[in-house]
Amino acid sequence: MELSQLCTILGAAQSSNPQQRNAAEQTLLQFQHSPGQLVNLLRVAVEESVDLGTRQAAAISFKNLVRKDWEGAGSSGSAIPEADKAAVRDNLLEGIVRAPPLVRAQLGECLKSIVYSDFPERWPLILEAVQQQLATQEQARMRGALYALRILARKYEFKDEEERGPLAPIVAGFLPPLLQILQNLLALNSASLEVAELLKLVLKTFWSATFMGVPAVLLRPDQFTGWTGCFLELIRRPVPQEGQPQDWELRKAWPWWKVKKWTLHVAHRLFKRYGDPRGLAEGWPERAFADLWRRHCSAQFLQAQLELLALVPAGHYVSPRVMNLALQSVTDAVALSSTWKLLRPAMAELLTMVVFPALCFDDEDALLWRDDPQEYIRKGYDIMEEMYNSKTAAMNLVHELCKLRPRGNLDTFMKLCVGVMNEFQAAGANAPVEQVRRMDGALLAMGALSDVLKSKEPYKQQLEPMLVRYVLPTFGSQAGHLRAKAAWVAGQFADIRFRERPGEGALLPRGAGATFQGLFQSVLGLLRDVDLPIRVDAVAALRNLVEAFDDDHLDTIKPLLPELLNLLFALMVEVVESEDLVFTLETIVEKFGEEMAPYAVGVCQHLTQAFWRACEQENGAGDDDSDDGEGALAAYGCLRALYTVLESVSGLPQLLPQLEGILFPIMQRMVSTEGQDVFEDVLEIVAYFTFFSPEISESIWSLWPQIHQCFHEWAIDYFEHILVPIDNYITRGTEKFLSNPTFLQQATAMAEKALRNEDLAEAEAECAPKVLELVLQACRGRVDHCVGHYIALALDRLPSAERSLLKDLLVNVVANALYYNPALALRELQQQSRLTTFFSTWFQMIFATQRRTGKHRHFRRMHDKKVNVLALAAVLGAPDAALPREVAAGLPQLMAGLLRLLVALKQQQEELEADEDDDDGSGDAAEGSDSDEEVADEEEEEEAHSRRRGEAGGSTSGGLGDDEDEDVDTDYVKRLARKHARRKGLRHEESGSEDEWTEDEEEGTALQDIEPFSVVADTLRGVQAHNPARFQVLTSGMDASAQTALQAMMLHAEAPRQET
Repeated sequence: MELSQLCTILGAAQSSNPQQRNAAEQTLLQFQHSPGQLVNLLRVAVEESVDLGTRQAAAISFKNLVRKDWEGAGSSGSAIPEADKAAVRDNLLEGIVRAPPLVRAQLGECLKSIVYSDFPERWPLILEAVQQQLATQEQARMRGALYALRILARKYEFKDEEERGPLAPIVAGFLPPLLQILQNLLALNSASLEVAELLKLVLKTFWSATFMGVPAVLLRPDQFTGWTGCFLELIRRPVPQEGQPQDWELRKAWPWWKVKKWTLHVAHRLFKRYGDPRGLAEGWPERAFADLWRRHCSAQFLQAQLELLALVPAGHYVSPRVMNLALQSVTDAVALSSTWKLLRPAMAELLTMVVFPALCFDDEDALLWRDDPQEYIRKGYDIMEEMYNSKTAAMNLVHELCKLRPRGNLDTFMKLCVGVMNEFQAAGANAPVEQVRRMDGALLAMGALSDVLKSKEPYKQQLEPMLVRYVLPTFGSQAGHLRAKAAWVAGQFADIRFRERPGEGALLPRGAGATFQGLFQSVLGLLRDVDLPIRVDAVAALRNLVEAFDDDHLDTIKPLLPELLNLLFALMVEVVESEDLVFTLETIVEKFGEEMAPYAVGVCQHLTQAFWRACEQENGAGDDDSDDGEGALAAYGCLRALYTVLESVSGLPQLLPQLEGILFPIMQRMVSTEGQDVFEDVLEIVAYFTFFSPEISESIWSLWPQIHQCFHEWAIDYFEHILVPIDNYITRGTEKFLSNPTFLQQATAMAEKALRNEDLAEAEAECAPKVLELVLQACRGRVDHCVGHYIALALDRLPSAERSLLKDLLVNVVANALYYNPALALRELQQQSRLTTFFSTWFQMIFATQRRTGKHRHFRRMHDKKVNVLALAAVLGAPDAALPREVAAGLPQLMAGLLRLLVALKQQQEELEADEDDDDGSGDAAEGSDSDEEVADEEEEEEAHSRRRGEAGGSTSGGLGDDEDEDVDTDYVKRLARKHARRKGLRHEESGSEDEWTEDEEEGTALQDIEPFSVVADTLRGVQAHNPARFQVLTSGMDASAQTALQAMMLHAEAPRQET
């Protein structure tokens, strides 16, 4: 397509005539991959003779095409011709240099996409182009080159060390010339916005280039002194006054304040990481840099930031983010003795003149409260806003100061706050606005210090009188923000113990007393306040008050439940993204348990509606970075609360069909790619219905194929969470599971994929043998065709397994196969030529002990012992014709292994019972504790290292990363697995005590009613009666201790029968 024709079509694409616009868009779509089309779009975008609207349309079309098709998808690759790609790479940087700002922004996005895709393999020459542009010293070319350099550095900003190789030459080659550019720009002493933009690009490039560590070039004296000197000068240099916007939002984004922000951002990170060299290893570049920083920079940078903060009481504007970063640096300086000595003399004035005023309600707060209460709420409860605003930084400084350096500082600051509150009360209803706002700051400070005040004398004794004197009266204030702050403070102190009378009398249980009731009733009253922010703060405070409520006094608020729930539901409609509303509802449900049953349907309906609204908000945000994922957080909160409701009515199966109907649309839609952000939470709800429903419904069964599809497409790392509903499907819906061969095929396929995936962490791979075990146990006698395949899968993976638990689980698969059908399993082991190898490995594991403790190294869980006992008993009782010669010859060893496991199992049961009698369920004395797991893994790691050293001529390479249990924060997501694993006997996770898997926890499993001691006793009696020769072989070689142990086991086996 010719340029003139392309310009005409781009112009038509902006037409107000829908037909003309649609026709033009279709033409662009038709020719988008034609040779030369992408290059022509770039040419139009940078052609100065073309009108700006057409150039911008060309740039947008160019950007969309690059984003969509540059990399391509699947095996077909990119639809853009390689010649066009090469031409774009050769000319894009020049285009950015020549383009006006609106077009440059679009082309910059394209540069980012192409760099992330092609550098360094397909675009190594970009570094040379950047170097040439920087050498010209022309500001336009310098800006383009700096922009490109920033993108190159940012590509590797968060990469692991092994992936950051291409960054090293960038840093080594460009940091010195970047420093020269920075020094030249500072020497200009110019107030132009163009200079500010260049400075910002240099700072941002430095940030990205040094994010993961200190490059060696920075240790050169000229580079260290040069860079830190420039940073210090930028902190101290006043921001130009001329041209500063008057509008708050525009002023925050003004380029010179951005320069100041990025300078402080860099300085704060350097101080936080390198302010204390003691935490860094000797010989590392970071340690050398930290030594230099401490000697030459810490004091100067801290002083410069104190001078910057001193501008605030002098009446000068300091942007909130700049103030936030400066206060963060001061907060970090409090903890280090070297910087605290410098900071201490200035602290009293800093608290009075800077920190306390930052805590107070201000003009911006008032404007938002009046004109946009939704935005006021969002900013107040948005995590990202809290991280970046000056109020939060001031709160953190006060808290850390009074916690780490309480002597003198806590008393001084509390004296200031109490004085402010006394002045406010003395002024009465006519208190001026400034005094009202200072009262807000004093209450905020009081709440921010709640944990410190609760633990420090004499304050912890004075909390109740303080609440009575200053907080309770504030609930009646005419200032709405004070009423909201009173509710917040009440929530912060809800968990303290109050007295019979304010400040005197005996201490009462938490959640009791006249003062507590006064706070509770005051907060309840605010739920009907006319101001929306007050109602939201009251709901957040109500959560803490309900949590603190003494269970013996819950009857006093039960009559309020219907009205309280209605108020919460109404508020959830008004405020879509507030997690705190959902958390409060969740707390109420948890507190009242099954008493919530009459309201469960209504609560689930409202939470479901809130979930869909939150999803719409998140989807509507699109690429808008300002959203910061509030919709996703709210959606997560709704799911969490929904599960809490389900838990509360788990004993009322008659409610489940109705609740399933309400929640099924969420499960159906979110068990998909669309639901990746909430996949774990939705699976938890699916697991609930598959476990508690009297029968798994057809609707819930329809989710199985979706779960399987997610697993194979993207969700293999979620196997631990997928396992819970899969377990329930197989064990509680066995007939349905077997009625459709696809279910069995898909269960096997999931396990096989996990076992054969070399990139999957072993902790996740452990789920695979559990699936195989489930099938063999639940479908005993009905899946003969799977036995050989399952044995092969387990034993193929066993040699490469490193974690003890994974080894145990893989052997358990074969043990389950032997219990399933010993003749079939032994035949399969023979046909696969694995018989001797497996039995040798099996018995090594049974008899292996930990060198440090003498306890079993393998099969530490009670379930493992039970499975292996049943397998050994099945082999011992198999017909002679089914026993291969090698196994028959080793029958005495099988008997010895069986006895060893039985003795250990009995001991473990006794220790667990003793722990329960002592009302201590930790199981510290029993095998399978976390320390045992660690000892075993450490010993196996040492042995593996020994083998590697022997093979590699004495190499002593470091340990394996996944030898230890993964430390994953799944406190909420695993709650169902924890609770129902105890009911069902399936340990879907590792916990601090492997012995927790007891017989009582096997409810709902195929092994639930199997008593291993009885099985062994019956097997041995059967052998003795029908095959006395084998019985003689089994027992003749026993020594006295073994015979005693066997007799004890036989007697122990009779105990359950006598009880029944």
